[in-house]
Amino acid sequence: MLAEKTQPEWVQNLERWHLLTPLRILIVLLLAFLATVAIRNLIGRVLTRIFNHTSSDDDPRAEARRRALSSSLRAALIGIVWSTAVITVISQLGINIGAFVAVATVIGGAIGFGAQMLIRDVIAGFFVLADDQFGAGDEVDLGHARGTVERVTLRTARVRDGDGTVWYVPHGNVVRVGNLSKSATGPLDVEVARSMNSPDLNRVVADLSAALVADEHVAAMLAGEPKIVGVMDIRDDRVLFRVRVATQPGRIDEVRRAWRLLVLEAFADGRLTAPAAPAPNVVLLDRSDAVPRSTI
Repeated sequence: MLAEKTQPEWVQNLERWHLLTPLRILIVLLLAFLATVAIRNLIGRVLTRIFNHTSSDDDPRAEARRRALSSSLRAALIGIVWSTAVITVISQLGINIGAFVAVATVIGGAIGFGAQMLIRDVIAGFFVLADDQFGAGDEVDLGHARGTVERVTLRTARVRDGDGTVWYVPHGNVVRVGNLSKSATGPLDVEVARSMNSPDLNRVVADLSAALVADEHVAAMLAGEPKIVGVMDIRDDRVLFRVRVATQPGRIDEVRRAWRLLVLEAFADGRLTAPAAPAPNVVLLDRSDAVPRSTI
């Protein structure tokens, strides 16, 4: 009775008319709605400001990354807001939520234990998008698969390898990521016979480098002049000679193909001497049982 007397008269009237509980529920739902609107606007503005500072204007993946991160963050925060609102509404209706909380805890624990791999994949995928580790069109090595990325979701990456096989790699299983499209330099190797004269080799490789730059199609993919590194390895019958070149991201394979064609032409016209082919294995058979006895 004392508590009722200390309440304002309008509160007592609402309680008398059985309108206080519906009003409280309406306020809870209104606050949840306002929080949802605020979260949608705030997440979008914050991420837009972050991406404007961290991404270049010509980055084609920035907008796709921003949308993916915005949707995942909004879904998580809005889910928390409305879960809290539902629990509050149930308590306002006079229902004991202790039993519901206990059951929800058990069910949530079971679901969390069973879906821990899924949760790990989603969390890892969130940071893949946030860090821009790779995106559609990149040439990547994910450990489990290597090839061109066709699609990146919050849980998996779809990669097509050189044979045309499509691999679906969960982000949580990726220990390391090698993004080959972001490498700005790459080696151009040529193997020649060990007997080839060193000054002639340097001269021919310099001519091949100049021819590579003179090709208009290749020049558009280069980011600098090729630099002759020199001899990288000496073997019994051959020498490995290397040239290093800076390319546009993701174009190193095309430059290598053009380089190999130039090297083949140099072998064909005698400017480069090819290493001697390894001798084939000769198997001696015992005529009595036709079983291999020795190999030379």
